[in-house]
Amino acid sequence: MAEALRLLVPSKGRIGEQTLEFLAECGLRVVRPNSRAYAADLPAVPNVTVLFQRAWQMVEQVRSGDADAGITGFDILSEMRQEGDDLIVAAESLGYSHGRLAIAVPEQWIDVRTLTDLAEVALEFRERGRVLRIATTFPALTRQFLFRQGITYFHVVQAEGGLEAAPTLGYADIIVDLVSTGATLKDNRLKMIEQGVILRTQACLIGNRERLRASAEKRQALRHVLEFVEASQRAAPYSTLTANMQGDSAAEVAAALAAYPELGGLLGPTVAQVFPRDGHDASWFAVSLQVESRHLLAAVTSLRQAGCASVSVSSPHYIFEHESSLYSRLLQTLKLQE
Repeated sequence: MAEALRLLVPSKGRIGEQTLEFLAECGLRVVRPNSRAYAADLPAVPNVTVLFQRAWQMVEQVRSGDADAGITGFDILSEMRQEGDDLIVAAESLGYSHGRLAIAVPEQWIDVRTLTDLAEVALEFRERGRVLRIATTFPALTRQFLFRQGITYFHVVQAEGGLEAAPTLGYADIIVDLVSTGATLKDNRLKMIEQGVILRTQACLIGNRERLRASAEKRQALRHVLEFVEASQRAAPYSTLTANMQGDSAAEVAAALAAYPELGGLLGPTVAQVFPRDGHDASWFAVSLQVESRHLLAAVTSLRQAGCASVSVSSPHYIFEHESSLYSRLLQTLKLQE
């Protein structure tokens, strides 16, 4: 029996909930024996074992080869990645758990609005025999960013959770933290500064280069996961429209539809003859096409104007292309051909 692909997913927090929701929406429902179990099944892809792990431990587990792949935040990956390690990114934009790793300062610092202003504050602190203290969970990314901006005189206070309270409690002057809506910053009388976004992040799928290179079975299991994810994401913006229209031929109906740019579909509308049950009126044709959902009403209006009746709308679960671009890029990263 082929060795199963060991896929890590976050065990706790909002990203954990979002990951299970995301996988289920992609047709990759995770079946867990109970809420305390650390291993689960992925029925849609039998040769996969899903393992629950803390998000901050996941990168090291994949790097060491204890797991083959995992879903984590791009922010965590960027913080923990090391030059020359075996980590690869198989899908960098899963489309959820968005955020910005950003610098935030107290609102009462009314003259500090930009990164340049912050650099001046760091110099003023130094002249007064103080050092600018920055509380963050991301010390490496914080140092790298500030060094690139020419800010070198500061001290990083590594902390976890409740960073917004650091300036009030007095153990830091400013913070570097993940921001989504900014409401928590506002509640704690903090503000972001211009040019102060260090990194934009979302969930991503990572893998171990050597583990995946060494096992064709694990690559195929991961390919199936990537196929589901990619096809689901490709289908998400679209709606499928189906309607009936009279005409003398399929070509005539297609020509009538061509007058409306909204009805172009992905490649063009599909027109097929309808064969009525009574066998008498053979002048009806079924029209089917896919449009972006944001243009749905415009497309329905155009179908009506073209003479269509009984327009029905459905949402495609998947749109599969000739091949998976995510898997093709994975093979390129692994320097393999199949």
